[in-house]
Amino acid sequence: MSDEHAPGLGPVMAFTAKRAEVVRFYTEIAGLKAETEPDATWLAAENAQLVVHDPDDRQTEPDVRGQRGFVLWFGIDDVATAYARAKAAGWAIGEFHGDYFFARDPDGRYVGIHANEEHGHGHDH
Repeated sequence: MSDEHAPGLGPVMAFTAKRAEVVRFYTEIAGLKAETEPDATWLAAENAQLVVHDPDDRQTEPDVRGQRGFVLWFGIDDVATAYARAKAAGWAIGEFHGDYFFARDPDGRYVGIHANEEHGHGHDH
């Protein structure tokens, strides 16, 4: 039996200057449960989390936090190798942050890639 895990998806990130309004939408309309922190609000569904950040979040690259779409996160076992591949292909955005990085897919969508919890991912995004 292998120690490798299948890639995981989550959380989904959004950036807005209207955090209170966006959180209200997802709590009142979609029924998500909210946990508010100083720079973000985490919204929980049964199978995923949506985190709504302020637009000046300093842990996120400026290009990523400046867009108005969603940022999907993928948890993988070997994040350093994935960063090297993304950088070589011209898809990496910004620097490698030890256990995560940002990339842009060929259609221009931003994604976050982080180490699976079992492989050193020690903080939330």
